Amino acid sequence: MGVTISSKNYSCDMGYLGFARIRCKVAELENADFGIHRSSLERDAPFMEDERKEFFEKYNAITTKMVNEGKVSAEVANFCHQSGCEGKIKKKQAAVIYKIIKDCNDKTLYGYTGRADCATFEDLKNIFKDCVENGGKIEWS
Repeated sequence: MGVTISSKNYSCDMGYLGFARIRCKVAELENADFGIHRSSLERDAPFMEDERKEFFEKYNAITTKMVNEGKVSAEVANFCHQSGCEGKIKKKQAAVIYKIIKDCNDKTLYGYTGRADCATFEDLKNIFKDCVENGGKIEWS
């Protein structure tokens, strides 16, 4: 099981960790401090229920502050924090994110490395560009 992210004409598959790493990369490209903050979600979130509640209260407060201060757009924060299991964004949000990622030449493999069609950042850029140019939405599940 993993994540398939798709637009009208493109899609790619990856594991949940690969998708989390892509969203950390998008966060980093938006703002270095936001990238560090987003990465802490993967690295530092505790497993115990009582600890998780406190962690997420602090984490969400920092995210809100960064959005309010203009360090990160609401569109990027929303993409980076929707469920990794299922989510969607519309053309307007895709356009904001595509503007941030379009010139990035990240060569990291994000998909299943044993597959010939292993997802790359270029695949993600194609999905966002497709949504911007052809409308619709980007979905993942």
